[in-house]
Amino acid sequence: MVSASSPPSKEIQSDQKWVDNGLSRNAKWWYSTFHTVTAMIGAGVLSLPYAMAYLGW
Repeated sequence: MVSASSPPSKEIQSDQKWVDNGLSRNAKWWYSTFHTVTAMIGAGVLSLPYAMAYLGW
């Protein structure tokens, strides 16, 4: 049976998500650098099979 009313939402407002979360999040610059580099390398590695198939290898 389908209910016409939706359940009450407990979602927090977007401007309060980080304020009420307790401890602040502190990141070092090398964390951001590491994640950026791994994202670029990951995209390159995932495109290798396509590139090899396109070249006929």
